[in-house]
Amino acid sequence: MKKLKAFNMVEIMIVICLLITTVILCIPTIFNNSKQAKIISAWKKSYAEMQSNFEVFNVSDRNKVEAVCQSREIKEKEKEIFKIISPYLNVDLNKNTSSLKFYHYKFKNNAQVSMQSIVFTRFFAFQEGGSIVGFKWLDCNCSSTKPCATVLFDMNGTQKPNRIGKDIFAIYIYKNQIEAFGSKLSNEELQRDCNSHSSGMNCSEYYLRGGRF
Repeated sequence: MKKLKAFNMVEIMIVICLLITTVILCIPTIFNNSKQAKIISAWKKSYAEMQSNFEVFNVSDRNKVEAVCQSREIKEKEKEIFKIISPYLNVDLNKNTSSLKFYHYKFKNNAQVSMQSIVFTRFFAFQEGGSIVGFKWLDCNCSSTKPCATVLFDMNGTQKPNRIGKDIFAIYIYKNQIEAFGSKLSNEELQRDCNSHSSGMNCSEYYLRGGRF
C-alpha cells in the first residue's frame, strides 16, 4: 500500500509539473494575442474616424489640394498637400518629429519596403495618442477608382514590430472616399493573403472585417 501511494504521488507531481509548463508556454501567446487585439481595436477606431474626417475634407478643403496640383510654382507638392490633409489625419505637423528620423518599418514577412513601393514614404507625423501617420501622394489625376494618396497608420507608434499587417495598416484616398488596402478582395482572398509569408498589406481590410490573427 505504501508503494502504491508513493507511486500515485509521483504521478500527481508529474501532472502538476506538466500543467505548470503548459501554462508558462501559453503565457507569451496569450499576451501577444491580447496586444494584437488592442492594436486591431485601435485600427478599427482610427479607420472609422478617417471615414468621417474625409467626408468633411471633401466638402471643405479638397479645392485647396486641387489648386496645389494645378500650380506650377509649388515644387514640393506632396509636402504641401500633406499640410492641407494633416488635420483630417489627426496629426499636428508643428510637433517635434525628430525621433521619426530613425523610424523604420518593413512588410509583415520582414521584407524591406523599396523606394518604388506604393507604401514607401518619408513624410511622417505623430497623432495625439502616439500613433504614427505616414503620407504618400500618388497622383493628381486621381478618380473614384484611381487612388490619389496612400496613408499608413502605425497604431503603437515607434514600438516594435513596426510591420505592415501587424501594427501598421494602410488606406487609399480616392477622389471622393477612402478605402482600406484589400477592400476589393473576398474574405477568402483576404484570409489567404494575410499570413506570415505575405507582405501584410491586405491585412488592413482583413481585420476590419473581423479576421483573426
